[in-house]
Amino acid sequence: MNPRSVRLLVVDDDTVDRIAILRALRSGRVDAEIREADSVDSALAVLYEQQIDCVLLDFYLPGGDGLAVIEAARKAKLTAPFIMLTGQGDESLAVDLMKRGAADYVPKNLLTPERLVQSLRHVLRLSEAERREDEARRALARHANQLAQLTEATLRIHRSLSLNELIQRTTDEARALLDASVAASRLAARGVAQRPLTGVSLSEEYAARQDRDGIREVALGLIERRSTSVRLTGDEIASDPTCVDVLSRSPAELHPRSLLAAPLRGRDGQCIGSIQLLDRRDGPFVESDEVLLTQLAQSASVALENARLYNEAQAATRARDDLLAIVSHDLRNPLNTIAITSSLLRSDLLQRKDGDDDDAVQLVDRMDRGIQSMTRLIEDLLDASRIEAGRLVVSPRVDRGGALVREALDAAASLAEAKGCRVTQGLVDAGLEVLADRDRVLQVFSNLLGNALKFTPRGGVVSVSLCRTADSARFSVADTGPGIPPEHLPHLFDRYWKASQESRTGAGLGLYIARGIVEAHHGTMAVESAPGQGTTIHFSLPLAS
Repeated sequence: MNPRSVRLLVVDDDTVDRIAILRALRSGRVDAEIREADSVDSALAVLYEQQIDCVLLDFYLPGGDGLAVIEAARKAKLTAPFIMLTGQGDESLAVDLMKRGAADYVPKNLLTPERLVQSLRHVLRLSEAERREDEARRALARHANQLAQLTEATLRIHRSLSLNELIQRTTDEARALLDASVAASRLAARGVAQRPLTGVSLSEEYAARQDRDGIREVALGLIERRSTSVRLTGDEIASDPTCVDVLSRSPAELHPRSLLAAPLRGRDGQCIGSIQLLDRRDGPFVESDEVLLTQLAQSASVALENARLYNEAQAATRARDDLLAIVSHDLRNPLNTIAITSSLLRSDLLQRKDGDDDDAVQLVDRMDRGIQSMTRLIEDLLDASRIEAGRLVVSPRVDRGGALVREALDAAASLAEAKGCRVTQGLVDAGLEVLADRDRVLQVFSNLLGNALKFTPRGGVVSVSLCRTADSARFSVADTGPGIPPEHLPHLFDRYWKASQESRTGAGLGLYIARGIVEAHHGTMAVESAPGQGTTIHFSLPLAS
């Protein structure tokens, strides 16, 4: 027999018998660390002091008997099994002791290496099976308790429609449910008007630490949008590519010992954020913890999506109602009156055919241009309202991409000439056919070219190109202007955003509307820019075939 190294305690007040037991163990080649005791008190002292795998116990001992040792060990919740060593004729006593807690017995007159090894093998296997059964029982009870807590946590999470409150409550519930020291959650931004939402929760112990702010930073730095659940040990965290950079900037005492994360998913199945736990207090995270956190994340995802949709619907409704009230009444009606009056005035001036009225006609022309500008602004406001409410309608048809580019350039030629710039056609794949709402796409070009010409200095060039990508047609509008500072790029497509709030040119809707039109075509828009190197804005449209 070559079992794993075990810790044995041999208890016998007879030195000769102890030597015989030790000799039998050596002859049986039992790989063991052996302690000896010769009384009830010395035996219990060893058991209280050290983890023992099995006790070879004589019944008759100074200070009591083997039964006293067994009862004291069980009272102290020690689980080591006992093999009773009985004298000749004590078989009935041994059987009674087994009923009282002994695992096996070996008569001393039959104490051969083979018999002792056989008994040890049987008892250790039985003890291991009981240990595993006890662990399984405790794990099952823990899991049942966690499932009950999960149900309660889910109900608490679904009670609020406030996104900030929800993300924090989800974080708190996840930490408490799995007894973690730290929890962090992140909900990704959705739409140009939103920012990512985060929540951090610390146990009482961690919240009392002086370096708690550093713990928060590490937790938020480690959290990633993961498409699947992740469970890592401390060594795995230290070698994980997504964690290395964060850990390199933090003290070693802040590095987590274990990590568990689960994705938050939207209704379309896409990852919209993550819940992450660090440092489970009674050991590393286990597989059942991963399952439980995934279930909590699924429930929290539904609540978060419902809250986000509710908030978005409320905001869109308010924005639409406010804008439509302004456009339909406070702007359109007075503007129509001005337009009619301007038309009548022009007719009257032209009928007089008096050269002295040329200045007056020019004033009317200026008035007409102002009316056109106001009309465009009204249409922009209406388009912005439709985009925000998700009601911008496009009617795509098959069209040639090259024809769209040429028409856009022709429309921008007069503006470019007035600005002292040139608009040119770059590389264009003229054969590409796209699915496009022609008027809406030309509106996108008008906004992009107008914006580019606005910031391109005299003598500069604005070019338009078209190429095919893997599954779409990509249009690009590039200028030789001053470029865009990096800190402005994240806001470029925000509604009403302008680099200089003092600027009175435009309402800051052009790029927002352009992107909204492109996205209504199921396309994308992106920007490339650097100070002093000009700006290029790309947008894609679906191919016709």
